[in-house]
Amino acid sequence: MKTLFSVLDLISLLLFVLYATQQVLSALQRRPKPPVAGEGARLTFLIPALNEAGVIGPTLDNLRRTVPGARLVVIDDASDDGTAEIVAELAARDPQVLLLRRHLPGARQNKSRAMKWAVEHLLTAGPLAGRDLTQEVLVVLDADGQIGPDFAPQVRGAFADPDVMAAQGWMRFRQTGAPGGWAGVWSRMLLFQQDLETFIVGRIQRLRALGHTVALTGNGQCMRASYVAAQLARGVDPWPDVLLEDFASALEVRLHDPRWKIALLTAKVTQQGMVASGPLIRQRARWTQGAMQCLPYLPRLWRSPAHPVTRVEFSYFILAPWLNMLLILSVLSQPVRRVLGEQGLAWPTWLGTVFTVLPLALQLNWALRYRAERGLSWWTVPYTLLSLPVYTAALLSSTFLAYRNHFTGRQGWYKSVRHDEPGGQELSPPEVSSIQPDPHLRAAPQRSRTVASSGD
Repeated sequence: MKTLFSVLDLISLLLFVLYATQQVLSALQRRPKPPVAGEGARLTFLIPALNEAGVIGPTLDNLRRTVPGARLVVIDDASDDGTAEIVAELAARDPQVLLLRRHLPGARQNKSRAMKWAVEHLLTAGPLAGRDLTQEVLVVLDADGQIGPDFAPQVRGAFADPDVMAAQGWMRFRQTGAPGGWAGVWSRMLLFQQDLETFIVGRIQRLRALGHTVALTGNGQCMRASYVAAQLARGVDPWPDVLLEDFASALEVRLHDPRWKIALLTAKVTQQGMVASGPLIRQRARWTQGAMQCLPYLPRLWRSPAHPVTRVEFSYFILAPWLNMLLILSVLSQPVRRVLGEQGLAWPTWLGTVFTVLPLALQLNWALRYRAERGLSWWTVPYTLLSLPVYTAALLSSTFLAYRNHFTGRQGWYKSVRHDEPGGQELSPPEVSSIQPDPHLRAAPQRSRTVASSGD
């Protein structure tokens, strides 16, 4: 047993070193200044939608105001709540809105299949057929997604580099949907911690950008249409058929050609957060299971000439669900060790102090930075530190659900439940002073139409 406990302790030490290194290096990265351009790539937004009647209208309105000339393509995945009717009404008035409808049994399988089906139509019989696809960018946006005026100029600036095949915005969570008063304390804590989490992920993305490969996170994901078309022609899904298709799509970009880059955008892409523990745990279990499904990519990743930062950081992400379970086992083994009188590795006293102090220092660092970014009061710093362990426990519980789903063959795509958002959407302020609509799109509008499918 001593050998087993020693192995668990050694793995725990390795995970701690990897975690601390990632966090420290991420904190040291300066804020990037992505290039911006008023003209250039033409944007087509792909919006998968399943029962999104409560949010699809405001989302399309936001896009039309912020990116006046963009195409807006809604992929209705057999909704039964009136989503398609709302979009069809808007499409009748706006020639740049296109509704693509899927029907059962081919619909409601997962997000990647819906997008692949839609893109194949756009390339063969839709508005992208016969166009110069090197100047076309597909932007994936969730049905509750919102962007600011700085998003499109950063996308055009990024894709001015011909080696950029994809780009990712800074996904954040809006602080809406929680009940007022004491009834909403728990919900507000979940929303706060979700946005803090994506704030930290944005800093980690800066580290990944050193290797010209940031992770694609789905909402606000941009891909060059010529790359997507080439992948489809090769028989390779641009969005692989896994539960974390966005991250896998980043791997596909990097593994196909080491010259290709994935650019980092600082423009925020906001979405609704989970306001209850159950939906949050199910959502995170799907994300964790999706990372587990990416394990077969590891050999290809390490055989590729990818940048060392890309190899190490992406490998850490893929292996995290598996290594975290070993970390949990190490913690759970402590009572057994006391009963048996066995121990693993003998830690020096100073190392135990580091294990305690360093994580607290890292958490304090992010709490202070987050408070400054959002202009919050100082009381949010102790609030962050006190609520983080509770939030972390909720996330860890999703690991067990992910393992159960993975090993029992459950591959279902969890559909997040949205809530209505009357009033403002908490969009980020623009970071550029002059935003101009794309003259190419405004000069050549596409005819509005609805396309129906009987299934895959």
